[in-house]
Amino acid sequence: MIKLEMTKERKILLITSVISVILIMIGIISGDSGVLGSAIFISVFLVAAPQLILNYIAFKEIREMEYVFPHFLRDLVEITRAGVPLHKGIIFTSKTNYGPLSKEIKKMANQLTWHVNIITVLEQFRKRMKRSKTLTKVIRVMIETYKSGGSVDNTLNSLSTTLATIQDTQKERKAMLNQYVIAMYAICFIFIGIIVAINRLMVPIFQSMGTQTGGIGSGPLASVVSNPCSVCIGRGGLGCGPCSIYSGICSIFGSETTEIACYYLALFFSMAVIQAITGGLVAGQIGEGSVRAGFKHSLIMLTVVIGAFFILVRLKFIGV
Repeated sequence: MIKLEMTKERKILLITSVISVILIMIGIISGDSGVLGSAIFISVFLVAAPQLILNYIAFKEIREMEYVFPHFLRDLVEITRAGVPLHKGIIFTSKTNYGPLSKEIKKMANQLTWHVNIITVLEQFRKRMKRSKTLTKVIRVMIETYKSGGSVDNTLNSLSTTLATIQDTQKERKAMLNQYVIAMYAICFIFIGIIVAINRLMVPIFQSMGTQTGGIGSGPLASVVSNPCSVCIGRGGLGCGPCSIYSGICSIFGSETTEIACYYLALFFSMAVIQAITGGLVAGQIGEGSVRAGFKHSLIMLTVVIGAFFILVRLKFIGV
């Protein structure tokens, strides 16, 4: 009988996906495009947000393990140079606190006390550390050194020195590139300012032009200045899917869904959300050399965007 094990991330993804499907089904049954759009918007956020948070937590844990791994290696060097075998050295170091790495070392120590072969223990440890390319390579070198009968203490000492040098280089790189991360945050705020300026200048012009041409659906300019989603009001279907999402966004912000201002509010909000998410990922890649590190920046920028839009709509700078 095959036992299927699910990680915490997959369990949460399954639960949030089920809830999202239920919400979307409720929106479809209601027959209201605004309710359906709200359900889709909430569902996307409900599924994406926990995964972003969990991925960043896992990334941060790996980085902390990488940071303390040189200390673990140095302790092993001192023990092995005293004539203690490597497997006993790992058992001794399991009593030291290495932060998130401690649970992995204790797991290895427990296996070794049950007389599991050290090569098997290190191989399993390497597989558990597969999320870190650096630790995977280091553990592989440890395994090959032990297999070949080489000087384990000298190899561990070299690995420790190399890891410490890499970490110092990464810190210098992060300090140098922090200004570009700040620039990504500045772009996010500038983008919101541009949205406010466009909304205050263009939407009133479109509204006045629509009135002068006889309203929605009449006059030569009506097709240009009218609400592009007006044909989907009260209708469903795949073609009206984006408009349903837009109506849902307007409903969340309390804006009138039949007005042209709603269309531009939802359009600008969608653009700002995309910019916040992608900008955060770019900031993570620039600052820490990993897209996964950008999840933190994406969540911060996304929170800023959502909060800013609620305030701006309430102050009637946009959406009117």
